Amino acid sequence: MFARQLLRQRPRLTTVACLSHAPPRAMARFSSTKTQSQSFSTGKVAVSFTAGLASATLMYWTMSRIEQISTSTKSKALNVKSKNIPNLNDLGLSDEIAYSPVPSSEEVTQQLNELAFSLPGVMRYDGTQLGSNSPCEDTFIHGSFSNPFDSKKEDWSAWGVFDGHCGWQLSNLLTKQLIPYVRRALGAAQPDKEGIEQAIKSAFTTLDDALVKSAAATIESDLPFAEKARRLEAVYAGACALLALYDPLSRNLTVASTGDCRAVFGQETSDGKWIPTELTTDCTGATPSEVARIQAQFPDEPDIIKGGRVWGMQPSRTFGDGMWKWNAALKEKLRNYYNGLSLPSAVRYSGYKEGPYLTAEPLVTTTKIPDDQPSFLILATDGLWDMMSSEQAVDLVGRWVKWQQQGAAKKPVGPETKDFGPTILGYVQQCRYEPRKTTLQDDNAAVHLVRNGLGGGDEEMVKGALTFRYPNSRDIRDDITVQVIFFKPKQGIQSVAYA
Repeated sequence: MFARQLLRQRPRLTTVACLSHAPPRAMARFSSTKTQSQSFSTGKVAVSFTAGLASATLMYWTMSRIEQISTSTKSKALNVKSKNIPNLNDLGLSDEIAYSPVPSSEEVTQQLNELAFSLPGVMRYDGTQLGSNSPCEDTFIHGSFSNPFDSKKEDWSAWGVFDGHCGWQLSNLLTKQLIPYVRRALGAAQPDKEGIEQAIKSAFTTLDDALVKSAAATIESDLPFAEKARRLEAVYAGACALLALYDPLSRNLTVASTGDCRAVFGQETSDGKWIPTELTTDCTGATPSEVARIQAQFPDEPDIIKGGRVWGMQPSRTFGDGMWKWNAALKEKLRNYYNGLSLPSAVRYSGYKEGPYLTAEPLVTTTKIPDDQPSFLILATDGLWDMMSSEQAVDLVGRWVKWQQQGAAKKPVGPETKDFGPTILGYVQQCRYEPRKTTLQDDNAAVHLVRNGLGGGDEEMVKGALTFRYPNSRDIRDDITVQVIFFKPKQGIQSVAYA
């Protein structure tokens, strides 16, 4: 989530030869945007992927850049040492402006797949991320951990997407801290639906309290100023969090959400249609249930919610965002002596009192994964949901599943026409999925969703969306992070094969 939408204005190639349920294999225990994954091979499932920020291609590029930078640095050092002055004659005399080239179709595909991954957990799960902010404020995690109630039983799976705002620091911190807090809470919980849901709620709020409520002690401590600043900057920022946990024994999927990331479940019916079910509620100042909760909590502050925002903040449940949770005296001290955020503006929001106005307590739901019908889960930050509805996303993945079932015989499918009229991106039109532009060409379901959200088969629109870079890109698209998890039916029931 980006700052201008916070107090918000408006809204390497991954290939899969075949996907069927393969025998269990060793895989990384946990991965995130900061975790390097190792490649693997399977019998019937051949998957090449870029997981988190690490892939063979990305690593090669990174190492190449490091080598180039190292060489350049050495060259500069030599120039300084030998007192060589850069020869500006090399720039020539041309009056023609040399602009950076726009991305080609191949480069578009490369960019959409740069952080893509496909892994064989559950049945299979795909993911990708496309930044708009620089650095990207979204982060993600995925992987497995020991069964919290019996370590000898099958591991649980976990997926999470985190949408940062006012900076990337807190969303980045959540990739390292949230799972340990959740695991500790589950270890002391009752192994039933209510116990698990309550444990996750407790983990979220306990972590947020450890971050936010420690601020006063931090500034009064004997820590060096730089160390104090490092601890405070994470909670000056904020993050929406969406976490999904899957117990393969009970086939229960537990989803916890703060903010406006969204989890949508897709289930195939006997007639081949895909039915969407939202497993989360957008927690914002525009959601009626959240408005009622906040107004009941602060009945003497009639101006607390305006324009779908809580004193200017769109999400109503977040991690961090200390300036919406600390008292006035602490905020003044932080602003005066520790570079605290000026938000929310006391001039603009004169009725602001003490709060805390935001909470990290998540809304939690539990869903039983069907035994005999294909199903999938879409987790995404609001960057995707700004471009399409839940129904459209499930329909797109359903079409992708059918296309993948064609196996080696499948060919890219494009729109019936390429005459889409003039390309427009700006206040008149931001990136938005249009069914008439639907395309099927990506072997990663998450990339498939992102491409279609940016313009689908309208290549000029997609190129235009990716040509605008930070900060201009933020007016037409947000950071986008997507994970799509496919659940296999129970043993003995034929799995759907995705080629």
